[in-house]
Amino acid sequence: MSRRTAHALFYCGLAAFLGTFLVYPTIGVFAKTFYFNGRFSLDLFLATVTGPVVLAAAAHSLVLSIVAVLLTSLIAVPLALFVSNYEFKFKILATGLVLVPMIMPPFVGAIGIQRIFARYGLVNMLFGLAPFDWFAGAGFAGVAFLQALHLFPIMYLNVTAALSNIDPQLTEAAQSSGAPPWRVFKDISFPLMMPGFLSGAVIVFLWSFTDLGTPLVLGYRRLLAVEIFDRVAAINNDPTGPAMVVLVILLTVLVMFLFKRFFADDDLTIGSKGYRSRALRTPSRPMAAFMYAYIGVILVLSLLPHLGLVLTSVAQQWFVTPFPTEITLGFFGEAVRSEGVAVSVRNSVLYSSVSTVLDILLGVIIAYFVLRQRIRAGWLVDAVVMLPIALPGLILAFGYVATFSGTFLDPLKNPAPLLIIGYAVRRLPYCFRAAYAGLQQVGVAFEEAARVSGASPAKAVTSITAPLIAANIIAGGILSFMFAVLEVSESMVLAVKKEFFPITRQIYAMLGMIPDGDYVASALGVLCMVFLAAGIVAASALMGRHLGKMFRM
Repeated sequence: MSRRTAHALFYCGLAAFLGTFLVYPTIGVFAKTFYFNGRFSLDLFLATVTGPVVLAAAAHSLVLSIVAVLLTSLIAVPLALFVSNYEFKFKILATGLVLVPMIMPPFVGAIGIQRIFARYGLVNMLFGLAPFDWFAGAGFAGVAFLQALHLFPIMYLNVTAALSNIDPQLTEAAQSSGAPPWRVFKDISFPLMMPGFLSGAVIVFLWSFTDLGTPLVLGYRRLLAVEIFDRVAAINNDPTGPAMVVLVILLTVLVMFLFKRFFADDDLTIGSKGYRSRALRTPSRPMAAFMYAYIGVILVLSLLPHLGLVLTSVAQQWFVTPFPTEITLGFFGEAVRSEGVAVSVRNSVLYSSVSTVLDILLGVIIAYFVLRQRIRAGWLVDAVVMLPIALPGLILAFGYVATFSGTFLDPLKNPAPLLIIGYAVRRLPYCFRAAYAGLQQVGVAFEEAARVSGASPAKAVTSITAPLIAANIIAGGILSFMFAVLEVSESMVLAVKKEFFPITRQIYAMLGMIPDGDYVASALGVLCMVFLAAGIVAASALMGRHLGKMFRM
């Protein structure tokens, strides 16, 4: 096969897959919004987005996203600066615990945090406070708090990676000239870390803007994501749902455009490569005390949802006491024996396994063509493949419902194919970026030597390159599988019938069920948490310092 033919087949295959399951559903949502009563019209869209309910929900969602970015920045930037500039005791432990919030979806953490701050919960009982339910009616503040605790590791990874790319000679020169630390940060570190910081900020903003599980669990419904979710079942009778999705898409595109146009400037990093490694400093006693206090407070707060979930999952008796007075593992047994849970586990394993295989195949092929084949417009292919990392699952899921209802892929009849494809589309960036990083580390000389020896290009790749990047492929596959298992928005929107429920949909369905629904749901959440923790540890061991690249745009 000639090089030109291979490139043509690659473009056709990529366009067919992403065109059908990424672009086409988006076009379908636009069609339902602007092609109304047999003609093109802006009336439906304008009437929907100017309505008081949608305007209020959009305003609340925007403010929530901004607050989430601010809170995650306040948490993550100081942590990244401490880790990047200082050597201190328990640093390895602290940096490991910082990533713990990623091992649990925030809507699952909402179960635990409500227990911790309940009227007779751990906080009030432990500190002798008057009975007060901190999260009763907390609404907006509660959602923002939980989102910040879950999302700050993504900001931390991006900022840490950006700081590691700054030439230490620049900051050392400023320090030697007598500039105070705050001035060094303001004039040197912050401008140079801006691309990484804003990359994390965009991901946090978009994730918060379309978060569905957390507000549903906390009972805060005045958000666009919840308004859209409420209209999924009536999509064929209520046209306002697609109009709201179009509004979300337009706002998402606007945020992405502003980021790329005004902030993602490569010139900010000129002179920041090809440097010696950074020399870490030993903090002064006052600085060390401040660092330990700050890191300690952040870790305690970020681990509270996990603590609450674990305690709830084993609590046989827990009332008017700080901790359970009787412990049981029965809820774990009930979770394992429950027919609904067993079905949801099988479904999640099936959906996620197939989607991960698709991601690995596509990710490796795309990375190879972009990096090794040097295809035309490789930068554009890279950008398109990475786009789903910023694409809200809610948009994709609603697009599938709007586009494929009434077809052989109708999610209301059998959502399994679209769940698998949706998981694959949104997790493709993990496998692509992992394979890309592996190919960057493996010199092309190995393949060239194999070809000189008479091996075909395919044989050279499968026999030489693939084994050398196996660790990266496995790491990307682990991340894709884990986050597919714990996907919330697509699972909530597409899985309507119980026999197709994945794990996260089953957990949500069990909340509030009498008598032990919350406890069994907590036990299932703990099992998911352990599973995800093991996966992140494995991926981190395989990817090392490249793990942070998996969460960058």
